[in-house]
Amino acid sequence: MKPFKTPVLLAALISGGILAAPAHAESSTSALIDKLIERGVLTEQDVRDLREAEARESEAVADQIKAEDRYQGLEYEPTLPLQTVDDRIQARKFRVESQDGKNRFGLRGRLMVDAEAANWDDNLSEAANEADPIPEYGTFLRRARLGAIGVYDNLWEWQLEVDFRDSEVRFANAYVARLFDSGRLAVGNFKEPFSLESSTSSRRLTFMERATPVDAYRPSRQIGLMYETLVPDWYFAAGVFGGDGTDRDRDVEEGYSLATRASFAPYMSEDTFTHLGASFNHRVNATDEGTLEDVRLRSREGARAIDVRLIGRNDLEGVDSYSRYALEAAWGKGPFSLQGEYLRVDLDLDREQVLDAHGSDATDKSSLTLDGYYIQASYFLTGEQRNYRAFSGDFGAVRPNSVFGNGGTGAWEIAARYAHADSLEHTQVGRGNKMDHYTLGLNWYPNQDMVFKLNYMYFDYEGRGGVSNGNHVLAARAQFEF
Repeated sequence: MKPFKTPVLLAALISGGILAAPAHAESSTSALIDKLIERGVLTEQDVRDLREAEARESEAVADQIKAEDRYQGLEYEPTLPLQTVDDRIQARKFRVESQDGKNRFGLRGRLMVDAEAANWDDNLSEAANEADPIPEYGTFLRRARLGAIGVYDNLWEWQLEVDFRDSEVRFANAYVARLFDSGRLAVGNFKEPFSLESSTSSRRLTFMERATPVDAYRPSRQIGLMYETLVPDWYFAAGVFGGDGTDRDRDVEEGYSLATRASFAPYMSEDTFTHLGASFNHRVNATDEGTLEDVRLRSREGARAIDVRLIGRNDLEGVDSYSRYALEAAWGKGPFSLQGEYLRVDLDLDREQVLDAHGSDATDKSSLTLDGYYIQASYFLTGEQRNYRAFSGDFGAVRPNSVFGNGGTGAWEIAARYAHADSLEHTQVGRGNKMDHYTLGLNWYPNQDMVFKLNYMYFDYEGRGGVSNGNHVLAARAQFEF
């Protein structure tokens, strides 16, 4: 007789009239099996087969419970079990899971559609060194990503995600990671650990774009090896990374970086969080046939539909190596929260290559310092609170108290931010920039998977062509994730 799972067999016998249904839920399986033996329905070999099948099933359930308990309460997406028990295919946020829970597969994606209108100061084109007049409105498909995530045998996590942007296909996350009881070791293409705002997913940002100094000075995704913790109240990550992303150029000897980030939550309660953290990243620059690669530390006007390149308008040349630092803090109580960071970049120059690149216009310095900071506040008019995640030192999805379309209003949030970036020092004299950037935001979350954002921005700018004051930008975004 082929072994069956004990509960399935008993249900079949009851439905067939061979056994009566147990009078009490606590009636033991062993007692029912004894009755089957007495009636000659089962042989001793059948019982042994059933016992072995039941033991295997219990062991599988225990393994699944152990895997789920490992990251209990962390909301660590790749390891989360499906919400249903009988159905192992989940349609919303499509997931498939094996019966023993050890293998999971899911599809994910995001779509962000932007529109922007602006009223520029008459001197902005000259100050930003733009040869042509700057457009005053535009639309843009900011992000269109499609990816897959999964867990293999409760030991390995993997992800493959591509970004369809600017008529190109680029890799976002592409990695495999070994899971441990309190962390993971990942290899592939992903973000270098740095900064609270940089570490927070673009899906979870309060404003349409990251604050000016974060956008300008943070590292990008690179191929690397990184270990990071998965524990409830603090976070630590350290890794080594290559350079030039996933592109390949046989003439380039790519650089490398050493990166680390740590954060912790000094106080947490049901409606309050605190966050403190710091990051460090040191990168040795790449060379192309002996010439140091240009370094780009760039940010725009706070949106991308028009794409005015302001901070970092001209790349830095002759940079031998550079170090980035970030100090971060956040606090929230109920619907109100504060967040801020200070960022700095110290660049060491190769004087000979700087002179070769710029001649008499070259800086006389052997090192440069760029820095900036931002502070922001937000408040949920409908009573929600930001989803702070101490285990990863970032923010997760906003959960509306009521869903729009089912008698609710969704979540409404207002926010304000001031950001400052000082990149006046440059390898070429007169090519630096500085900006003070102000943003007001209104966000509507009709449900957990959609956000509509409206940002009003004002900035003052200083560049090689002088000073530009009184620039106004109005931008909007429709965002959906699955």
